[in-house]
Amino acid sequence: MKSKTYSISKVINTNSETLFNIVSEFESYSNWNTIIPNAKGKLREGTELQLVMKINGKNRPFNPTVISLERNKRFLLSKVFLSKRIGELTHQFEFKELENNQTEFVQTWTGKGILVKMMWSKIQNGFSDFEIFNNDLTEYIEKRNANKELS
Repeated sequence: MKSKTYSISKVINTNSETLFNIVSEFESYSNWNTIIPNAKGKLREGTELQLVMKINGKNRPFNPTVISLERNKRFLLSKVFLSKRIGELTHQFEFKELENNQTEFVQTWTGKGILVKMMWSKIQNGFSDFEIFNNDLTEYIEKRNANKELS
């Protein structure tokens, strides 16, 4: 069955290692992340994360599994709905080191299965909330950088 893909990206003023550490420190999401205000779990292959996502003003649990990890470069989460044939959604976080202490932060979702095929347009609309995730992240890093400069 053919997969569906959707990506967003943003250049953020920090190195890839710092960005990776912030994004993968789930316990600290409540300090900056308005889309996923509550997150628990360790970034290790095979670990199921406990996330609470704020969608249309309502908190919804979401429990993806970490399926791959390359420190400071990328990690991949997956959520299977009943079976992979019914539906699987993967979310890749990628950290591309650029010049001048900048990183391109790329998020890519890939969906497969009957359910995904039927509901892709609705699923895809939810990905736009991750632009807010990116904006929250950028603002958090800018404040951190400003505080470091003042110290």
